[in-house]
Amino acid sequence: MEKGNTDNAMHPMDEAQFRAMMERIESSNAGQEKYARKQYRMSQITAAASILVLAIVIYVTVTLLPQVNNTFQSLDRIMKDLNTITSELADADLDQMFTDMDHLVVSSEEGIEEALEKLNAIDIESLNEAIKNLNDTVTPLAEFFNRFR
Repeated sequence: MEKGNTDNAMHPMDEAQFRAMMERIESSNAGQEKYARKQYRMSQITAAASILVLAIVIYVTVTLLPQVNNTFQSLDRIMKDLNTITSELADADLDQMFTDMDHLVVSSEEGIEEALEKLNAIDIESLNEAIKNLNDTVTPLAEFFNRFR
């Protein structure tokens, strides 16, 4: 019977310890539930952010890809044209072109000099005298023909 008495004597103490332990477990469970709810909410936010980033990437890809493609096509055409121009310049006889241009400038200069010499050779006073004589001759003829009108 002593065993039973000892069990009864420890039983109130065990019960207090048991209650304290249960309260700690319940408190711990409440903390874990609160943490689990926060973790669930953060998972939802992370998923929404991931979907948003994916949507932005898809939108940017869909809108910019054609423009990038057009840009690369334009660059390709430009490079082909540049290659054509470069090969034409390499094939061109630049020395002959400069020589021809020099001859053109020289011949133009000679033509201008000849024209200036002819203009300088004109005697302006004689020309004015000839115009006056012509006017003196034509004026009486004009008056004569105006009488028959």
